[in-house]
Amino acid sequence: MVKAKENRNISFSITGEERIPATEMVGAIQHIQNVIYHIGDYLNGTPNRPKGDFPQVVKDHCTLFITNLEMGSVIADMQIGDAQIGLPGLEGTYGERAITLADEFIKEISLADASLENLHNKIENPHRVNKILKEFDAMWPSVQSKRALNFSFGGNPKKRLNPNQRDVIQSLLHTPLHEYEKEVFGRVIEIRVDEKRKIQLDTPEGPIECHYTSDIEDAVREVIGELVTIRGMMIPLKGKFILSIDNEVSIDDVSQYHLKTMKKDGIDIELMEEVLIDVDFEDDYYIASNDYLGLLSAKPKMKQVIEEIQEELAVLWLEYVAVDEDKLTTSGKDLREKLISITGIQNG
Repeated sequence: MVKAKENRNISFSITGEERIPATEMVGAIQHIQNVIYHIGDYLNGTPNRPKGDFPQVVKDHCTLFITNLEMGSVIADMQIGDAQIGLPGLEGTYGERAITLADEFIKEISLADASLENLHNKIENPHRVNKILKEFDAMWPSVQSKRALNFSFGGNPKKRLNPNQRDVIQSLLHTPLHEYEKEVFGRVIEIRVDEKRKIQLDTPEGPIECHYTSDIEDAVREVIGELVTIRGMMIPLKGKFILSIDNEVSIDDVSQYHLKTMKKDGIDIELMEEVLIDVDFEDDYYIASNDYLGLLSAKPKMKQVIEEIQEELAVLWLEYVAVDEDKLTTSGKDLREKLISITGIQNG
């Protein structure tokens, strides 16, 4: 059984020759660090970007620190600096989950019949999966290499990166990215009616660009400044995915957001029951609320207001579930039961 502390650990070794170039050791560390950052970036819900540094919150939770280094044949032990404490019943902290997903990635791409679909089931973002595969490809030994590279994630047994799998990884990298369906809630904040025909949505994920066809231009004009749900296809375009719609029934005027996660110390925790959040936009501020649970937030950006609601829900859980039930009032006990029903998590 893997101990809780070991969930934060990564170990690797480079063997096969008496002297290992320092550049190869540094390169392996950098590539695996980038893998953990990319996964952490995904868990953080950060929108795709073609380039640029990782957000500070990702670095805070996912930066690796060397805890032991043996020379000769290189053996290095690393641990994330994430100081969070996970909630009971969850799969670990933010950084621990990134390490777990990295381990699952290596297991999948080590299979002779490795599937891109299986990787997308682990990380539901084809663009992000592609970036992670590029990091593994860059560090994976070729069949001509005399050195062996072994990794252990989260205290699990070490796995040798099989050089014969390099071709499999490269074939996954060269598989064309496919379209996929997506539903987005947000406010239409910008519209272009020239030949490019696109709108920009302010969403809980951040700004999202949406292209539309000329035959629904009138329907699109009607929702400028409004809160909507848009259902369309995410289409790969110039290294990123663009939401595309071609039917006016793809656009619904709505004023409620279906909250599916709460946020605790940067971790998105999936809820057992969705929570309906009333959203309004007034005087350049989004106002989000749920009267039954007493949730309320006002922020200038959609992402900010939803994140604060997610954090407030986590605080409620801590105040009413992660406490001695006997100390609660009758109404407090009722709220406690509701929160357990929503989160599926009890104290302990």
